[in-house]
Amino acid sequence: MMIASRILLVISCFFVSVLAQNHTGTLFNFAPGLGACGFTNTSTQIVGSVSSSFFNSFPGATDNPNKNPICKKSLFITSGGKNITAAIVDFFVADAPENVGLSPTAFKTFAPLSDGIVPNVTWSVV
Repeated sequence: MMIASRILLVISCFFVSVLAQNHTGTLFNFAPGLGACGFTNTSTQIVGSVSSSFFNSFPGATDNPNKNPICKKSLFITSGGKNITAAIVDFFVADAPENVGLSPTAFKTFAPLSDGIVPNVTWSVV
């Protein structure tokens, strides 16, 4: 019983440390649709995406992306004194695992859509 409790404590601490980490990357505008989490979203919703490597390495991830625990989490993104919280609904394939995407409605919190990207945003999973 004591060993099981210790293992649970170690796993819990690891999970909390992953959630509490701040990341810095480039924010981009993405067009949501049917996402990896199994939901169909629109450009008017406040939703986000993370890299496939971040998505697939999230603690508890399975072969079925619809059951990935990250699908019940949100991105907290901040830049230039502005911030937003967006539900994680999808992943993208990219070489830069520190980048994140936001739907057009959410992206406009930080810049006009014509900018396309916002460099050096800070983000975390909450």
